[in-house]
Amino acid sequence: MHYQWADCCYTREMKSGYGDRELPEDISRRPRILDDVFCFPDVDSWRDRVWALLGDILTDSVKRAFKRNPPDYVVSDDLTWLNEIVFAVEGRDLEMKSVTAQRLSQEYRAFRAGHATRTNDLAQFYEGGLRCLRADEAEDRARALFMTSDFPWVTEENLEAAVADINARNSSGGREGRLYLCADESSLITRLGGSGHYLIYGGEYLYCLGMRLVGAFEAKKVLKSVGRPTMFVCDIPIKLMRESTLEEFAGSILEFLFCEFLGEQSYVLGPGAGSALSLTVDLPPEHIVGHYHPARIFDPL
Repeated sequence: MHYQWADCCYTREMKSGYGDRELPEDISRRPRILDDVFCFPDVDSWRDRVWALLGDILTDSVKRAFKRNPPDYVVSDDLTWLNEIVFAVEGRDLEMKSVTAQRLSQEYRAFRAGHATRTNDLAQFYEGGLRCLRADEAEDRARALFMTSDFPWVTEENLEAAVADINARNSSGGREGRLYLCADESSLITRLGGSGHYLIYGGEYLYCLGMRLVGAFEAKKVLKSVGRPTMFVCDIPIKLMRESTLEEFAGSILEFLFCEFLGEQSYVLGPGAGSALSLTVDLPPEHIVGHYHPARIFDPL
């Protein structure tokens, strides 16, 4: 099922302001990305650059050896296949995922990604930035939306039970203290990405609370009344990204390059491929490039 906010009877007005920061939804119509910003879906902007960046290691000899005897599986999570070729040909014992991540951090200042939410007030983001989940703030929002005359049965005790059930503050599995973004914005909009619920209903924690308090149907109605689906386009300073996150993308980049070198398809940038990342720090407002309101979104819920 696809959702279109312009046709939704529950949609309410946005607060005015920041219209000058709106971007085209079509990426090809946006201003050119700066050279020091890495954009994962824009392969043409980094393909030759990354090959050159690793040219002292991924030499022509390494490429020939790879092509003569390619591994059964060219995968990004375990680069043993590439590490072994580099060692056999160049005599260098390297972990290519770490090396690539390190060089990317030296070559690029920022990493382009999108953050999906639903809001009626852009000012809180352009003035306060994007914030990691504070469970208590989401719970206060749930009080404002669901502890109303429309739902007289919802009490503080109900909310406390919902909070305990979700256990968002659990450090081993909760989302407290995390800010989620996606390198490929389309995966937050299309059916193949399957994550449109962030745009349609807002934060996942708030939706989960609402579902427990008033049921899924009523929670969806309430959350769809809040402003519009909003995608914030951000340039994340690479210094704010965790090393492990950058290494994951480094592995995906190498998988793509070597699959392409063989003339085969890589799935890391294919339909439905994941490109999510999370920060453990807030993203200051100066790193928000702009926003747009996706017109048509696949609703996985």
